[in-house]
Amino acid sequence: MSDRPVIVVGGGGHGEVVAEALQASGRRVLGFVDPTMQVGTEVVGLPVLGDDAWLSPHGDYDLANGLGGTGAAASQGRRRAVQMRLEAAGFRFVGVRHPSAIISPRADVEPGAQLMARCVVQTGTRIGTGAIVNTGAIVEHGCRIGAFSHCATGAILCGDVTVGEDAHIGAGAVIRQGVTLEAAVVVGAGAVVLGAGTGPGPLIGVPARREGGE
Repeated sequence: MSDRPVIVVGGGGHGEVVAEALQASGRRVLGFVDPTMQVGTEVVGLPVLGDDAWLSPHGDYDLANGLGGTGAAASQGRRRAVQMRLEAAGFRFVGVRHPSAIISPRADVEPGAQLMARCVVQTGTRIGTGAIVNTGAIVEHGCRIGAFSHCATGAILCGDVTVGEDAHIGAGAVIRQGVTLEAAVVVGAGAVVLGAGTGPGPLIGVPARREGGE
């Protein structure tokens, strides 16, 4: 693990959790950059340093993505777009692995993925870059989670589930074994998904259904 300090991009709620998870794993966090917050403001005891323009690709630090995913298309897209823009400018984003997360040594976790407190990632799973497995979420054996997707707090993915890129699995949702969900799909909080997710609308309900569908 690199010993370079980290700056968190985004000082909202997810950014706070990312900063504390990094600290818990032994990384030094210098502070936050966030254009919506006043410079010098403290967030979880760390300073807001400025906006993205404050950053220098020649600085001796890495970045972590502190932008959360709410399930709204704009939220998911912004998280990816900000990271890709800064990576193209020469910055490196680090992953997050809280020390209380339980991760199989046979799971394939790509750089930049975020594995938060008390989540479980089982054997044979692949977690894409920029994806979030949030607090207490369970990803069972053989699952595939695409880049920048978000498994929210307490979500459960049973074995061999495939989730496309930029998807959002809501808090407490359950995805049945073997289900494939397309890119950018939204599963509502508490939903139970029994079949494949296709079409443009979000999946909602218990069992999950397309919004406006049967």
